[in-house]
Amino acid sequence: MTRTANLSTWLLRGTYPRLYVPVVLIILLVSGVRYHYLLQAETSEVHRHAAAELRRASDYLLPRLATTPTPDADAIAGILRDGITHLSPGVQALRWEPSESAQQPALPATEVHAPAPTAPAAPAWFARWLNIPQPLQQAAQRLADGTPGRLTIALQTQPLVDRVWGTVIVQARISALNIFTILFLLTLLLRANARMLRRLAEATNAFRQGYLGTRMEVTGTLESRAMAKAFNDMAGKVQSLVLSLHETQRQQSEQLHFTRQLIDALPLPVFVRHADGTYGDTNRAWQRLFQAPVDPTGAHHASPMPEALAPEHSAQVANAQDNVVAIHPVHATLLPPLYMAYYEAPFTSTSGALAGTIGTLVDVTERKRAQEALQAEKERAEVTLASIGDGVITTDLAGRIDTINEAAQLMTGFTALQAVGRQLDDVFRLYEEPASRNASTAAERDSLPGALQQATHEVLIHRSGERYAIEYTASPIRQHNGLAVGCVLVFRDVTEARNLRHQISWHARHDPLTGLYNRTALAERLTHALFVARNKGLLLAVCMLDLDHFQAVNDAFGNRVGDRLLKETARRLGAFITPSDAVARMGGDEFVLLLGEQPDVPAIEARLAVLMQQLAAPYAIDNRDVNTTVSIGVAVFPHDNASPDTLLRHADQAMCQAKSFGRNQLHVFDVQQDHAVQTQHTRQTRVAQALHAGELVLHYQPKVNLRTGEIIGLEALLRWQHPEEGLLGPQHVMPLVEDTDLQVELGEWVLRQALAQMRQWTDAGMQWEVSVNIAAPHFHRPNFVPRLQDILHTCPEVSPTRLELEILESAALEDMQYMRSMMQSCQALGVRFALDDFGTGYSSLSYLKRLPAETIKIDQSFVRGILEDGDDLTLVQAIVALAAAFHRHVVAEGVETAEHAARLLELGCERAQGYGIARPMPAHEVLDWARDHAARHAARAVQDAATRRPASA
Repeated sequence: MTRTANLSTWLLRGTYPRLYVPVVLIILLVSGVRYHYLLQAETSEVHRHAAAELRRASDYLLPRLATTPTPDADAIAGILRDGITHLSPGVQALRWEPSESAQQPALPATEVHAPAPTAPAAPAWFARWLNIPQPLQQAAQRLADGTPGRLTIALQTQPLVDRVWGTVIVQARISALNIFTILFLLTLLLRANARMLRRLAEATNAFRQGYLGTRMEVTGTLESRAMAKAFNDMAGKVQSLVLSLHETQRQQSEQLHFTRQLIDALPLPVFVRHADGTYGDTNRAWQRLFQAPVDPTGAHHASPMPEALAPEHSAQVANAQDNVVAIHPVHATLLPPLYMAYYEAPFTSTSGALAGTIGTLVDVTERKRAQEALQAEKERAEVTLASIGDGVITTDLAGRIDTINEAAQLMTGFTALQAVGRQLDDVFRLYEEPASRNASTAAERDSLPGALQQATHEVLIHRSGERYAIEYTASPIRQHNGLAVGCVLVFRDVTEARNLRHQISWHARHDPLTGLYNRTALAERLTHALFVARNKGLLLAVCMLDLDHFQAVNDAFGNRVGDRLLKETARRLGAFITPSDAVARMGGDEFVLLLGEQPDVPAIEARLAVLMQQLAAPYAIDNRDVNTTVSIGVAVFPHDNASPDTLLRHADQAMCQAKSFGRNQLHVFDVQQDHAVQTQHTRQTRVAQALHAGELVLHYQPKVNLRTGEIIGLEALLRWQHPEEGLLGPQHVMPLVEDTDLQVELGEWVLRQALAQMRQWTDAGMQWEVSVNIAAPHFHRPNFVPRLQDILHTCPEVSPTRLELEILESAALEDMQYMRSMMQSCQALGVRFALDDFGTGYSSLSYLKRLPAETIKIDQSFVRGILEDGDDLTLVQAIVALAAAFHRHVVAEGVETAEHAARLLELGCERAQGYGIARPMPAHEVLDWARDHAARHAARAVQDAATRRPASA
């Protein structure tokens, strides 16, 4: 630690010591670079030397081997030993390897080694670091009898390393001598510099200690003499300045003594502050007030100087209109503070520059306390008036306004500046009678203080013309002797309370979105309408209206457009009804219409037909036309002589029946059909229970290549494992859930089950594709693509390209552009498409071109007839050709027999499925069937090959 501190001190003594380390670093860097290139040059030199030695040895041995008459090993060994002796001691080994020929087998190799080398001059670590590879040379040569062979010459690496080591040692000695010389000279220079700095430090310390006559001796080097002269000149000037300063201090001391006598003679507390903010002095009055002088250093926290009189605030306080500050005397901390007016004036130096400030305090405590009491009373009254929610106006006996609080300003529209001094009737304007009349009556009335006044209800006219419902009271203002000096009016706005009562009454009977009657008001109107129908003997139609595809509008355009559509529908319904009718909103997109005083059912149907036509007209919402229709269910009283709630329920059932007919329909409730409607609802509920209870399962029907027998995929088919009726097909499920939310839930369940099964087959090594049928309403939902992506993410092990969605051709043609966009979005996820039951729709070339489906499935009704019906055969042949032209795969459905399969192969259709190949089966049976199918196909292939072989023979 001490050595490190000494080194740091030495390095900080001047420029020369700090240069010592960079010089050493430069020397080391240059030496490292020099030896790096030296080693490179020496290594190249020994390589060249080794190459020359190898050439010389080869030139010496090869001619002698060429003159050897016979391939005698002893003779060759003699030549090699002679070469070892004759050549340089750097040769380590010589080896002759005869080559094998067709006339003569190869003889053993002859190898001669040189004696062991002497001890190496270079250390082992140097040899390892230098890493010179052993020089080798091989040369082919024939002996005198033509026997071929190869001569190998190996040199020793140690002489090469010793040669490089010798050169490095010589250069290292020269470098060490140079470095020592440089460092020695630099050290001498540093010592001379240290002596010069030491002399300067000694002189400086003596001068700092007060020996102003200290001078440096002008000796030594040129730099030392120049530095001594500069120091001596500076010391002389400083000495003269110090003497002058002492004289100035004496004069200032006399001046300060006079100033203190002057300030002490003043009766007011006085202090002196310099221009830099430090305090110069205080008089005796100040010291008596604070029991201590001001801290001359200007430290306000350590002095009794009030914070308000700090240099940054005092000028502002002195120039303010209220220049009073609170002073807390040290000797009276328990007493209230003294309030003193502060005054200050600047004073200048002899040169006219600002030298500081003289400040004084004047006691105004009594006056201040009186003002504060008055102000507190005034503020208390103002806060009281401002904090209450009622408007308060006070006037004098002449009716002129004295005060007006904030609430009164808001209700009258006049500010305090505008209202004060004006007549009461100009500001407080009432609709029926002037306010001044009640104010005058109140001032003249001999009422007891605190007696309750009867509130008067009136309408106040705002300055802008707006009117408020108010209630107000007027009371006299009396002096202590009971004499009235004015009047006070207290009033409040009761408009909001009145409007709130009206709104509560309105919302209790109306729908907030459309403004139509709600359920509560409908119940009252329906009860009254039933009473009128009984008395007049006429019919009452209770109509339940439901907008068709309203949820699709919400999903496509958002809830705001849906709300606008409901409002427009309510507006058209309101314009349609007569005084004897009523309309209400039940919630969502359901409305109830009461048609009263109807003569018969045809008249009701005629009116509703007009209504359906009006509601079916396009709705212009946000620069777009929204089209919708309405399904209406009707219950007619007294034909359906039921209670009000039952009539509404029957109308709702009739509306559901109208929707089941295809929407945009009108249906009148029939009691006999009520049971059938209930049965439909019950069946839908049973399907939902089956889905959630796990009764629905998937069976899989294979799709194969008829030519190769390869299983190209499977189609997932829905089955209902009914606990009582057994296994049921999709015809028992799909019609019940059509156009319901359950249809979407069921479709997503099928996708998840199919992907989970594909994951199990993938684990078993089967990369089969699976096709799933998707209903058109499910596929047309706006969120179908993101929902499909979420379902695919649940099985990341299954590639989306192995999932195929089958869509009916007729469904694909309903909205071609939307269907194309949806299919492309799904294909971006990797999913493929197939057009199911192709040929049952339009099957147009333009449709096939615009729909990006990869596969076409020929409907089974055409495939089954290709053996007997020429039209079916022609149609299938055309579809296969059409698919080939558009580069689409084609799959034939309904292959029942081997003859169907053979005929399809003749037509060019290789992919098929049907009962003739395999019936739909549970997932756990697929692997066994696949193994049996492969075995059957292999046996059939062997049999076909055996059959063809004799025929060809």
